[in-house]
Parts: sequence; C-alpha cells; structure tokens
Amino acid sequence: MNFIKFAEKLGIDREASIKVYRLFNGGYFETLYYSKPPLLIRLREWPKKYLSKKIVYITTPQLSQAFETLLWVDTISLYGMSSKFTNSPLRYEILEKSIEIAYDKIKEYSTLNNIDTYPMYSNLDFFKTDFSEFIYDLYNKRLEEMKIDDLYIINDIAYDSKLMEEIKVKYPWAKNIRRDNAIRAFQLSDKVNEFLEYISPYIYYLASSKSLYFDNILISNNIIDTIKIIEKEGSMTIKEKEIKNEFQKKTYEIYQMIITNLNFYS
Repeated sequence: MNFIKFAEKLGIDREASIKVYRLFNGGYFETLYYSKPPLLIRLREWPKKYLSKKIVYITTPQLSQAFETLLWVDTISLYGMSSKFTNSPLRYEILEKSIEIAYDKIKEYSTLNNIDTYPMYSNLDFFKTDFSEFIYDLYNKRLEEMKIDDLYIINDIAYDSKLMEEIKVKYPWAKNIRRDNAIRAFQLSDKVNEFLEYISPYIYYLASSKSLYFDNILISNNIIDTIKIIEKEGSMTIKEKEIKNEFQKKTYEIYQMIITNLNFYS
C-alpha cells in the first residue's frame, strides 16, 4: 500500500506527506515490510525511529497531520496484523495508548535535546478509516516468514552480521563460507560465545513470531510492554531454561538447534 496515495485520500496535504515519508524513511511499516526475517526485531527499540532531530522539520499543521497519519499507519498495521493472527477484535484503546506513548517519547526526546517545535498528538479521527491494505501487507509478510526454515533464517542472519565481516577480515578461509552454513565460521574462529550473544534477540523475535506469542501479547498491551515481555521471557529461556509457554518452547528449540549445528562443526 502506498502511504502517499493513502494520506492524499484522507485529505492530508500531498507535499507534507511526501516530506514526512522521506524524513522518517517510510516509518515502521516500510521497515518491517522490506526487512529480512525475523521482521519483528525491527520493533526492538520502538519508537526510536521517530526520535531524531528530524522532528524539527515538522513545523506546520499540514506536516503534523502527515506525521500523525504515518504513526497511525505504523501502529494500526501492527495491531491489525496481530488481531488477524489471533482472531481477536482490534482494541482501539490499546492501540491509541501506543500512539500516545510514542508522542510522550517524542516530547521527552525534544525536551532533552532543547527542541522547541515538535509534533503533538491532535487526535485526528481515524477510527473509521480503512487501513486493511497495510494490515494485510504485514500479515502476508509474516505468513511468508513462517514458511521459512529456522536454520535458513539463522544462517542468513549470521552471514550478514558484523561478526562475520570481522571473521572474514581476520581469517582468509572464512571468505569461502557459504550463506547456508554460515554458523560454521563462528565455531572455527572461536567466536561461539560472541555469536550466541548476538543471535539471542533474533531468536526471541523469530520464536515470538512463529509461535504467535508476540501477537497474543500485543492485542492486550502497548508495543513497549510487549517488547519487554518478549525479551524478558526469551532471555530467561536461554539463561535459565525456563519453559512455561509455546513461545519459550520455540525459543529453546531454536537455541538448541543452533547449539547442535555449532557442535557439528567443532
């Protein structure tokens, strides 16, 4: 779905929409849609994407409206996606709380950085607006992700990591490592612990996506609290082998798969 055309249909100024879209690189929706698996890890520092000195350029009512529209698209596409996966009603009061929190964080960031002009929540009436195309786009991207083999995803992450770049610089043989067995490089270079620390958050978000745990938590919580729950429970699974739900079971399964493959190359 094209954000510019969508905003224009709502009566939002086209030039303002283009400027906001470019300033914030299409928002979280765009980032998620074009990300490699696991998509949900891009939410890890939400709403950091909006917290930059670029907000000083939101100086007119038209730009503020365009920004608010972008924030709504980002937020409702997430909640709508999770609503579909869990077959649960979309609770607008929960969704709006996440939007309010984002604006609170923007205000906090602006105050700390001595920024006097920044976007403020104006409660534009989007409750009857059809965001379904954005929702279906993210929903379908997640469906695609769920079909991809876990080991394939982990090897892909490993291959594209900065750790892999460092290994390739230090060890000439590493340049021959293929994407489909990238984990091998970390065992052969004695960087297993560094790799496990690096890959752990990816495991949490991949497991929370495939088990639908992220979605089951999000439909009743704001985005920040959802992220905290995923990270806390995922960490406890890996560090303490705590398994109390399907998410933790999937987290442990992926972690053990990685350990097994690392041992295979030792």
